[in-house]
Amino acid sequence: SGDPTLGSPRWSETNGDTIMEQWSILIKQAGIKRCRGIVADLSLWSDDTQSIPDGYPWGDIGNYYGTGNSALNWRENQFRLILSPGNAVGDPITLVGMDHPPPSLTVVNQAVTGPQGTGNRINFYLALDGTHGYLRGSLSIDSGKNVSIGGAVPNSALYITNELRQRMLWPSDTSISFMHKMEMFISGSSDRTTLDVHHSPPVSDIIYWLEQASINLYGELIVKTIAHATNSSFDTVLPTYCQNEHGIEQTAVATIDGSGLSPEDRVTTWALARVLFNVQRASWFSIYQRALPFINEIRMKSGYIKNAYSYAGYVNKYVFSIITNNFNSDKNTMRQKIWNLLDALK
Repeated sequence: SGDPTLGSPRWSETNGDTIMEQWSILIKQAGIKRCRGIVADLSLWSDDTQSIPDGYPWGDIGNYYGTGNSALNWRENQFRLILSPGNAVGDPITLVGMDHPPPSLTVVNQAVTGPQGTGNRINFYLALDGTHGYLRGSLSIDSGKNVSIGGAVPNSALYITNELRQRMLWPSDTSISFMHKMEMFISGSSDRTTLDVHHSPPVSDIIYWLEQASINLYGELIVKTIAHATNSSFDTVLPTYCQNEHGIEQTAVATIDGSGLSPEDRVTTWALARVLFNVQRASWFSIYQRALPFINEIRMKSGYIKNAYSYAGYVNKYVFSIITNNFNSDKNTMRQKIWNLLDALK
């Protein structure tokens, strides 16, 4: 269905380990002792095989926030890499281990130990459907042991089917295949037996975590689902909504993704403020307002990519939107300058 929460640790009912245990029990109760093959149904978006939107930078793809998506997603399409710095600046860092890594992944460690106070400057590079990922950058010598970073899963459908195969102790030669079009299914598909039906959390809860944790995967799949349901192209969903519901010309919301990660997105502060002002009259506004993070004692959402920092939200009786672009200070300095400005509105 494109559900982005399947296997997510953010709800007890979506937890990956819990779901795998439930499926394992149901399969055994059905009397299934062996399996000739697992077929992952990806036919929901058979006309759209693009899992990463245009404009995602190569430096983001491979990191957890730049993961791809499909009709079948698992554990938010990310896994954890556990790292430790070396004993001296310039020493290689150590890849201590990985939590729920994707299958057939080889990690090439090219990262080094950085000077004290420089923090985590690690990037993980891994192409879609790739089998070799590269750790590059630096981890400061004072970072401590077992630093966890997130990596993107290169193929989410393979990720979940492989985990199911391992959980059931089926042999590694049990085939895994992907169905991209409905007519490709095996004959006699009408005789299929449903063992389990899983429902996602309410959309309001998904929006909550989208705002609180900036889960780009959630934003991308919400927009893709709307595009599919309205027979629209992906990159017209947000501009069309802003024009039809808020009277904002589409050039003020020129987006090519659903999360804002792409540096090619073009959004004006006026458009953001207009939407935030108008939705105060909506019946669902209290739910939306609750989803906004409480930052510096203000209900607002932040956005950051290299040399661009933004905030939008509500303070006192005001609606505000601030975007700084191509600044030459460090991000913490710019953040404090914005906070100082907003403090004057409290």
